[in-house]
Amino acid sequence: MRKFFLVSTAALSLFAIGCPSPEDVCKSGVDQVCERQYECQSDAAKASAQFQAVFGTSESDCKTKLYAANSCSARKDDNDNCTGTNAGKTFDLGAASDCSDARAKLSCTDYLAAFGTDPSKQPAVCANVCK
Repeated sequence: MRKFFLVSTAALSLFAIGCPSPEDVCKSGVDQVCERQYECQSDAAKASAQFQAVFGTSESDCKTKLYAANSCSARKDDNDNCTGTNAGKTFDLGAASDCSDARAKLSCTDYLAAFGTDPSKQPAVCANVCK
């Protein structure tokens, strides 16, 4: 479940150009997670019932499931993107964009470890998203 909360704080660098809504920031983070999961997981992992229960059977199914699981449509204030253990903190869009960019550059091995067995693989900038 921690994956869902971490996911909601990411924003793609394209948002650095404009001022996205909190819902769009949430969806952007979900999009990255779904794209990276489908890029990085093995076919055997993607075929497992456990994976499909969380991430669905396709990228688009994943996005639909995680938009709902993260309540993206309910996000009305920027700080709504600080969830889980970060709830009540102040959201920083610039740091979220930097975090997203850094996560995009992670190798698949490091990306999967960052969200699973080795959270130390999370880019350091991601710690600045919610303060």
